[in-house]
Amino acid sequence: MKSTSERTCFFGVPTMGSWKIRAKQVATARPEWHSTGDLEPYDIVHHDIFCAVKRPFRSRLQLLKAMGKTTVYDVVDCWAQPADGLRYRDLPAIRAWFREFVRDLPVHGVIFPNRTMCEDLGDLVPNPTTIYHHYWPGMEPIEVRERARFVGYQGEPEYLGPWQAVIERICARHGLQFVVNPTDFRDLDIGFAARGGVHASTLAHRYKSNVKLANFYGAALPCVVNDSELAYKETNNGEVRFFATERELEDRIVELLPYETRLQVHRSFLDTRRLYTLEAIAGTYADFLRSAVAQRELGEPRRYPAAP
Repeated sequence: MKSTSERTCFFGVPTMGSWKIRAKQVATARPEWHSTGDLEPYDIVHHDIFCAVKRPFRSRLQLLKAMGKTTVYDVVDCWAQPADGLRYRDLPAIRAWFREFVRDLPVHGVIFPNRTMCEDLGDLVPNPTTIYHHYWPGMEPIEVRERARFVGYQGEPEYLGPWQAVIERICARHGLQFVVNPTDFRDLDIGFAARGGVHASTLAHRYKSNVKLANFYGAALPCVVNDSELAYKETNNGEVRFFATERELEDRIVELLPYETRLQVHRSFLDTRRLYTLEAIAGTYADFLRSAVAQRELGEPRRYPAAP
């Protein structure tokens, strides 16, 4: 079997945030890895393993497979948001959609962004695995301040839906300021993550990645997160504060106001952050690429089940 030092090319749409994390940043972790927004002849000739990110790019993967390359698909955020979330509301509907989505996809392995998605849909693809997100490179731990002043959210503001007004009310009641997309996590005292309105779909709750919590670990920033998003529960180190209602959210915020509590959470996150460094996650990718090469050398990937 060839070594996983074989040159690997991650490709997709560079304007998408998920591509920046799952392709551009991951590719920097190994000198033999590369990322590109479009496959040029040089890329095809000089790489052995190809990972399509988010979009399946069937024609490109078919060409690569026909050339004897190892092909992988990373399904992160592969559905149309929020349209597909509104259209496919339960697991049977989601499985029917995904079965068609991956039909005849010429790959030797598939990467899911969380364990729940892999457990729900992994039987529909060859060689499935779960790889969580790393935290953004360069992120430094905060210094815990005696008095908490700022609660912050990083992401698209519209994804918050009604939760934005809720967290703003709670912050106002407790002398806190809510910040959307802070310049630096070190300016914050408590992190916040939630999804509401049309973006609070079954697809999103079950299959969105752990990236916001990974970043909280990277910054060692105490946080409150919505318990509907299963990736956060899967990667909870035991010190993450979860909420489902406005009352629970306020209780969790109040729970984190004492300095000693935030310091305890901060220290636990400092220990956990090592699991979500770029290097740690890249090691998981390298292991999986080794299994994908083995799958290719064993022969044709198994066919997907026929639609019922």
